[in-house]
This record gives sequence, C-alpha cells and structure tokens, in this order.
Amino acid sequence: MHLILTALLAASPTTPQASIYTLEGQAFLEAARGDLTTLRQFVDGLKRVHARVHQNQALFATKADTVLTPEQKRTVLSTWGALFAYFASIEGLRQKYWSFVTLLPTDTRHAWGYVITHTALTALLAYGMAFADLTLGNKQLETLLDERNDEFGVPAGAFAAFKLKAIHVATSTQLVTGDAWSRTVKPVLKKLKAFDDANVTWAWDEMKADSKLAKASLTRKGVKLFAGNATDIVKDTTLHTVFPVQKTFAEWMGDTRVARNGKPLVTTSFVEKEVLPKLEPGDVIVTRQNWFLSNIGLPGFWPHAELYVGRPTEWAALELDPGVQAWLSQQPEKATTLAGLLEKRYPQKWKVYAEGTDFQGHGPIRVIESISEGVSFTAIEHAFGVDYLGALRPRLPRVEKARAIERAFRYQGRPYDFDFDFFSDATLVCTELVYKAYQADGDMKGLDLPLVDVAGRKTLPANDIVKRAAAEGDGPGRQFDFVLFVDALEAKDTVFLADEKAFKASAQRLKWDVAQK
Repeated sequence: MHLILTALLAASPTTPQASIYTLEGQAFLEAARGDLTTLRQFVDGLKRVHARVHQNQALFATKADTVLTPEQKRTVLSTWGALFAYFASIEGLRQKYWSFVTLLPTDTRHAWGYVITHTALTALLAYGMAFADLTLGNKQLETLLDERNDEFGVPAGAFAAFKLKAIHVATSTQLVTGDAWSRTVKPVLKKLKAFDDANVTWAWDEMKADSKLAKASLTRKGVKLFAGNATDIVKDTTLHTVFPVQKTFAEWMGDTRVARNGKPLVTTSFVEKEVLPKLEPGDVIVTRQNWFLSNIGLPGFWPHAELYVGRPTEWAALELDPGVQAWLSQQPEKATTLAGLLEKRYPQKWKVYAEGTDFQGHGPIRVIESISEGVSFTAIEHAFGVDYLGALRPRLPRVEKARAIERAFRYQGRPYDFDFDFFSDATLVCTELVYKAYQADGDMKGLDLPLVDVAGRKTLPANDIVKRAAAEGDGPGRQFDFVLFVDALEAKDTVFLADEKAFKASAQRLKWDVAQK
C-alpha cells in the first residue's frame, strides 16, 4: 500500500492550486457528485468525437503528401479542437481532485477523489493513445495541429504536449498504480453505499474498460509510440504535462473555481435592475459561464444560446399586432391572444410556464433553453446566472417572434442533443432551439444562420451567432439589433454593461479566456 501511494504522489501534478478538500462533509459530497456528473458528460463527449475521428480516418491516418482542401482542413481542425477541449477539461477535473493522495484512505473524500481522478486518467490514456497512434507519422497533420487555433482556444504546440501527456512513461506508471489502488478504495465505496449513485457505478465500469483499452494499446504498440515520439518528448520537456500548456488553465480548475463554485458573476439583482427592463419577448440570448462548460466541444467564447420569452404580461405589443392577430385567426384554436393559443395547444406546458417553477425550483419562467436536462423552461436564476451575457433582437415582424415562441413551446420537453445533429428534431442542442424557432418556413422569413462543420457535424455554435451579427454591421440588411452586453472582469469579481462594439468583438476572444484584462 505504501509503495502504491508513493508512486501516485510521485506522478502528481506539479502546478500549485487551491484544494477542493478544503470542503468537508455534505459540501464536499455535493461538489464531488456534481463534478462526477460533469466528468461523465465530458467522457461521453470525448468518445463521440473519437468515433467521428474514425469516420474520417483517411484524413487523420494518411501519410500522403497531398495538400488538404479547405473543407478537409476545417474537418481536421474542428475535430482536433473538440478533442482538445474534452481532453483539457477532463485533465482539469483530474487535477482538481488529485490531492486525494494526501488524505488518509479512511477519509471518505479520498475514495471520491480517487474515483474522479482515475476515471479521468484512464479516459485520457485510452482515447489519447488511440488518437496518437492513428496520427503517428502524418507530418502534415502534426504541423497543422500544432498551430494555434483561437477558435477552439488551442495554443501553439498543443499537439506536441498532447503526445507528451498521452504517451509518457510516468503517466503510464500512474495508470498501473492507480488500477492497483482500486482494491483499497472499493470496500470504502461499498461501505458508503456510493454505488447506489448511478454515476459512481458508471465511473467504476468506465475506468475498468478504459484501462483495458489503454493497456492493450501499450502492449501492442507502446514501443512504437514511445519511439516515434521520443524526439518530441525530449524537445518538449519544458512544457507542463497538462492541457492546454498554460498556467492559467491549471488555475482555471484551481483556486477560483473552488472559491466561486456555484456563484456566478452576474447576480439576480443585477439582472432584475439592468437586464430585464431592456429585453423583449423573442430576443436571442447568448451566455457564458467560465466554470460550466456548456457545449464544450463547440468553438468560440460564447458556448450557449437561449430564447427569451418573458412573461404573458410582456406580450401586449405582440398580441395587439395586426400580423399576429391575422396569424392567430388562422389557427384551429381560434384564440385571440398568444397566451390563449399556447394554453389551448399545450395545456400541460402552459400550466408549468404560467404557474410553475423550473427544475431548480425557481420562478417565474422567462426563458426556454436546451440544457443537459433537455429543452427546459427556466427562470433567470438559472438562465442568467452566468458570467457573461449578451442579447440580440431579431429584426423581424412581431408575428415571426410570436411564431418562434410557439415553436419553442412545441420543442419544450425534448431531450438535449449531445450529438449536435441539426437534422433531427427528436433532440435539440441549445443553438438548435434558437435556429429552429426562427427557421424560415413558407411565409416566415426567419433568420439566416448558416450551419458550419464541426468535427464532421453540421451545427451552429453560439459564437457564430455573435460573429454573424458583427459581420453584418449596422446596414439596413442586418438581421439583429444590439440590445445589451454584460461583460465581466473575473479578477475583480465584477460585471458591467459594455457597448455594442465590445460585444461584437467578444466573438474573437479565446475559448479559454477566463481572466479578461
């Protein structure tokens, strides 16, 4: 036992950070369970992107000197960007809980820390080594992936650092010692009845399966992989062996998150005073939380989009509009108001929207958004409990905004689309809700929001909505009017209203830019 702990300690990350283990009792348990849920989403996302790599295997495995086309380059870079985001975030959680090795095995936090840490490590190695093996010897690809990619927040030299992490004797040693330590941890987890938690059971099964994959890769091709990357490993020993080779990223999952866990920079009081009075039903909202990576596999600073529907008391201008009245008269319900139409067409949903609370128990409902819980009615505490917030107003007739709200009600309750498939209505990702609510159809002009290729899937990153607004400028043909931008200074724990120019420029910020200056 002593030798295993010594080996684990020797392989621990060297970047200093505040410890999650300053939390005790129920506070620690809630944080660990929440992070394990997040880790599960990250690992599932990593596996989905890895599957797409194999769908495009010819692009990643070819050793030919043929120059990639722009479309092929986009597929390669977006896939690597998505992989990198998942690898980096899984590594962040691993580092956050790593100091479990300093706790006594009898401390219940030790067992939880091991589960999160080792599940993260085995996933990194299983899929990291597979990707490294697939791309080994593709010089064109290695050069391309080592370039800085601002859209995905990938720094220069990241691919070399990735290989250093995935193919390293110390990391592989940590795999073996971590596997051995499971025999000490499992009885503790059973005593705690931790396996009653579905995510703990998932983690235990996942680490066993991923460890088997990683060890098989080491056994079959480890010598070849180590030899093939020996030069890179020697050359890059000055780099941190964590993603994304930046001190700020270690801090990203370190001091600030531990101190600010669950505390957004944008407060409810700020929203009530500065945001709500400026919004109108049908506005498109983009948000960002530095410590909650919604849609982590998508590019850009803005990861999330929502539809602001407001309250029925805010619908007077919509409901009195002649175009809306004409549209209502054509509907089978023959309602005279939008509220009346929605109540008749979606009675159960209407009851929740009009009288109920969201999944966190907050109310009243003002937003429809697609989150991991599915397409949901949410109150401002969740929807606007973020670190950055922007609002755009579609330059469309009121009847189209009313129809967009009706469409959003139709989609409410459907599952979240973790596969980012815009061609299916069965599940929806966040921007897909906005996209389909305002999609052109017959006499509805809608919004023109072109889909882009990300990791072999056509999708709409929220950041691209802001980019589109910026590119269209102030001309009469623009699709949006600027409403507001709540910017933030992480270092000063403060938010403030910024202007349109700053908002449009925000689309160019790095994905991992969590410390604005």
